[in-house]
Amino acid sequence: MTNPQNNSNLAPWKWALIGGCSTLALALAGFGLYNLLNPQTSSSLISTSTSTSVAAANPENYVAQQLLGQWELQGSGPSVKLIFTPEGKLFIWDKIASASEARYQTNLNAQPKHLDILRGGQITKRAIFDFTAEGKLRLELDNTGTSRPTSFTSNAGLFNKISEQTILPPNVRATSPEDEEKDQLNKAIQSEAKQYVGSLNKAQQAFYAENSRFASRIEQLGTGIKSETQNYLYSILVSNDKRWVQAIALAKVEEPKNYTGITLSTTKASGETNTKTILCESNQPSKEPPGLPVIINNTDINCPSGYRDLSKY
Repeated sequence: MTNPQNNSNLAPWKWALIGGCSTLALALAGFGLYNLLNPQTSSSLISTSTSTSVAAANPENYVAQQLLGQWELQGSGPSVKLIFTPEGKLFIWDKIASASEARYQTNLNAQPKHLDILRGGQITKRAIFDFTAEGKLRLELDNTGTSRPTSFTSNAGLFNKISEQTILPPNVRATSPEDEEKDQLNKAIQSEAKQYVGSLNKAQQAFYAENSRFASRIEQLGTGIKSETQNYLYSILVSNDKRWVQAIALAKVEEPKNYTGITLSTTKASGETNTKTILCESNQPSKEPPGLPVIINNTDINCPSGYRDLSKY
């Protein structure tokens, strides 16, 4: 039996199972309602035990039942878990708090046995699988989704069964193709706000160096950034003591997060004046503008409540 290789050999695994999900989700919508097995055998999948005599008489049922449960990729690379359910759902779990949800179907009469992964009602990955003498799941995926491997290679994934449970832990969220599509769209929208607020921070530093004060209007900075775009409203707030200025990007739509940038003027013991900036992202989407930043001893800045410093992530 071929053993799994090191991280570099497992990289195709990671790409095949996880990396293509968000891209595929943009073109697909919803899940297919494929069954795991034909109607004659589906009822046996719900059972959690099969006697030796039944297994001998119905080998397909036994193999299908053997597949159910939680499996973890063997090796020293990134942790990947697969959860096969009796209803034909497949959870690909490679993050702490979320797992990608798909469907699966098998052909147990084929040699090697076939397993298809479906997203949006379409087959996106074609695989072959078997079980080793030690009860491990060996799985070989096609990276393109257009063809199926005909034999196992050294890149095949070897999974240990870690549980008979077929549900996600309560602290893990299942993400559908629609969720992933929204996430990708929101990231694209948010990239605009991060770039614009970062540019406003830099422009304020340049403006201060030339004028010994901060600009109170976006137009004064000469960045070409408009106060309103399709997705965000941009504004500037100068503190009462003129020591700092806050750039704000407030989302006009429901899902994207908000951003704020703060530029602070500081004075050294020698009397030299300098500026420093910080870029902050809201923890959650919100229609409310950010609060004021936290200024520490007129020398340092912390993000407003409910925001995180992106330089730390």
